[in-house]
Amino acid sequence: MEKSNTMLHDGKKNSIGPLRLYLSLLGGTWFILILARIIFAVFYHDAFNDAPQQDIFKAFYIGCRFDGRIAAIITFPIGLCLTVAPLARKLRTNAGKIFFAYFGLFGALGLVYAVDFGFYAYLGQRLNSIVIDLLADFTVSMGMIWASYPVLTSALGLFAVVLFCAWRFCKICTRNIRPYSGKLRKIFAWVPGFIIFALAAYGQISSNFFPLRWSNAYFSPNPAITALALNPAQNLYDTYRAMGDSEVNVQKTRAFYPLVADFLQVDKPDAETLNYFRHTEGIQPNDPAFLNRPNVIIIVMESMAHTKSSFAPGSENPTPFLKSLAEKSLYYSNFYANTRTTARAMFTIMTGIPDVTQSSTGTRNQRVVDQRMIADQFAGYDKFYLIGGNTSWANLRGILGNNIKGIRILEESYWKSPNLDVWGVSDWDMLREAHELFAARTQKPFLAVVQTATFHSPYSIPDDIPGFAKLALSRESKENYGFVSEAEYNGMRLADYSIAEFFRLAQTAPYYQNTIFVLVGDHGINDEGRNMNKSYVSSRLTPWHVPMLIFSPALLASGRIKAGEDDRAASQIDIFPTVAYLAGIDYLNGTLGRNLLDTRFASSRAAFVSGQQDTPLRLVRDGFCYYDNKSGQAQSEHLYKLDDAEARDYKEIEAGRFAAMRDLAHALQETSRYLLYNNKK
Repeated sequence: MEKSNTMLHDGKKNSIGPLRLYLSLLGGTWFILILARIIFAVFYHDAFNDAPQQDIFKAFYIGCRFDGRIAAIITFPIGLCLTVAPLARKLRTNAGKIFFAYFGLFGALGLVYAVDFGFYAYLGQRLNSIVIDLLADFTVSMGMIWASYPVLTSALGLFAVVLFCAWRFCKICTRNIRPYSGKLRKIFAWVPGFIIFALAAYGQISSNFFPLRWSNAYFSPNPAITALALNPAQNLYDTYRAMGDSEVNVQKTRAFYPLVADFLQVDKPDAETLNYFRHTEGIQPNDPAFLNRPNVIIIVMESMAHTKSSFAPGSENPTPFLKSLAEKSLYYSNFYANTRTTARAMFTIMTGIPDVTQSSTGTRNQRVVDQRMIADQFAGYDKFYLIGGNTSWANLRGILGNNIKGIRILEESYWKSPNLDVWGVSDWDMLREAHELFAARTQKPFLAVVQTATFHSPYSIPDDIPGFAKLALSRESKENYGFVSEAEYNGMRLADYSIAEFFRLAQTAPYYQNTIFVLVGDHGINDEGRNMNKSYVSSRLTPWHVPMLIFSPALLASGRIKAGEDDRAASQIDIFPTVAYLAGIDYLNGTLGRNLLDTRFASSRAAFVSGQQDTPLRLVRDGFCYYDNKSGQAQSEHLYKLDDAEARDYKEIEAGRFAAMRDLAHALQETSRYLLYNNKK
C-alpha cells in the first residue's frame, strides 16, 4: 500500500499540464532556431561589422520574430492535439510515429538551414528561389557543392543534430500529461496559450493587424543587415511565390536595345552589357547655389483621376484648388500612370521602372526589392516618406528602407491624430501635421514623398473640418463625371480641400518659397463617365490618366520653370529625373524615366501605359494612342487619335506612325521587365 502511494505520488510529480508541455515544445524549438541565427551571425560577422550597432540589434530582433513564427508552425499539430484530452492521451502511445514525423520535419528544416549557410557563402544571399534555377543543372551544381564544401562531414553533423532534436521533441511529447479538471479551468489555461501561439505566428502586435512580413527585414540598404533579419525557410517560401513574375526575355530586350538606348539617350550604349545609364551633372559643392538647394515635396493623390477632376469637361468643379494651382504651375495635361493600382504606382514613381510584374505587384515581389533609386542620390537631404496608414501594406516598407539610405518612414503610429478608417489618418489631419514637420526643418534641405489615401472607398469624411460641407450631386453631373455615388464625389472634394489647407499653411512658413511641390495622381478609376470623346474611351485611358503639376515659387520667379500647360505625353517614371534635375542633384539614372525639361526629348515625348496581366499595352505620343489588346496580334492592334470624336482607327492611314509607336511600346515593355531585375544598387 505504501509502495502504491509512492508510485501515485511520483506519477503526479512527474506529470505536466498540457499548456506547459506545449510551451516547452514551442520555447525549445524557438531556442534552437535562435541558436542557428546566432551561429550565422558569428560566422558571417565580418559582413556587417561596419553597420550601426542599433541596426544589428534590430535585425537580430526581427529575425527572432521570424524564428518564432517557424517554431509556432512546427509545434502547431502537437498543440492542437493537446487541446483535446483524448488526443493528448494518445501522444504517449504514438511515440514512434511522432519521432519519425518530426525527424522528417526537422530533417527538411535542417537541410534548408544547411543549404542556406552555403548559399550565403557562395552568393551573399539568404536561401531563396534562385536555388531552384541552380538545381535545374543538377550535375554541375552538385559538383560545385562537392568540390567547395565538406559535404560528408556536414551531412553527419546535420544528421546528429536532427536526430537529437527529434528525440528531444518526442521525449517532451510523451511525458505524463495531467489533464485540466473543469471547463472553466481549461478555458483559463488555454487562453494565454492561444495568445502566445498567435503572437508567435503573427510576428508582431500591430494596431492595423498587419502581420510580420518579409519587408520588415528590409529596413536598411545594407544587404548584410537584411540577411541577418531574414529566416531562410520563410525567405524561400516568399521568393518562391514571386517566381511567376520573373519572365525576362534577354534576347528580346537586346533586340530592342538600340531603339530604347536612342530613346533614353544612353551615355555609352552597349547592347552586350545592356547599359542604360545616363549621368546628369548637378550643382557641385563649390557652387554657392549648393548651400541653398530647394526642398522637394511630392504629393501622390489617391485615385485623382483626370476624368473626375475639374480638368475634365463638365459644369461641376470637384477640384477647384487643384485647377487654380495648375494655372500658376507647370501643368502636364497628358500625364499617365504607367501601371494601375496604388502599390504599382508607388513602385513605379519611386523606382522609375514601370511595375509590369504579372501575378502580384513589384512591392510584394522580394526578387525585385533591390533597386537603384534616384531618391537615394539626394546627397545632403533629409528624406521622408509620409503615409496615413502603414507601409506594411503591400510590403511597401521593403522597397523604401532597402533602397533609400536614412529614409524616415512616418506612418500611423507617428501621427497625433486618430485613425479615420482602415487607411489610417485622414488626409486632412496628415497634411496639417506634415506641414508642422516641414516648418520645423531649417538646417538641411529635405525630400518628402506624401502618399494620401482619403479619396478611396469607404470615402470617410471627418466631422470636424472647418468650412467643408458635403454637397449633393445632380444625376446629370454624376453621369457626366462617372461618380458612382455622392460619397465618392465628396471624397474627391475633400482630397482637394485638404491639399488647399496644406498650401494655405505652407505659405505661412519659410520652407514654402524654396520648395519644389509636385502633385500627381497615383492612378485613375474605371467609370462610365460621358465627358470624354470616343477615341479616348476606345483607348481605355481613364484608369491611367492623372493630373501632374510642378509648382515652385523660387523656380517660377527665376524662370527655371514657366507656368502653363504642357500637353505632350509624360508619365510617372519621369517624375524623379525631372525633380532631381530641378533640385540640382548630381545623379546616375539607369531607369526608363526621362527629364521632362531636357530639350533633347522635346520632340519624342511619350507615355508607356500598362501591359501587365490582361491589361492592354498602350503608348501615347503626339496626340495618338497605340493600343494592343492581344500582345501584337494584328486584329487587336489599333491607332487612335485622341481628339477624334469618331474613334476611327488610323492604323492604315498613319502606317509609319503606327509602326514606330508599336515598336517603341513593345520595346519599353520588354525593357521594363528586364530592368525590374537588373537595376540593382
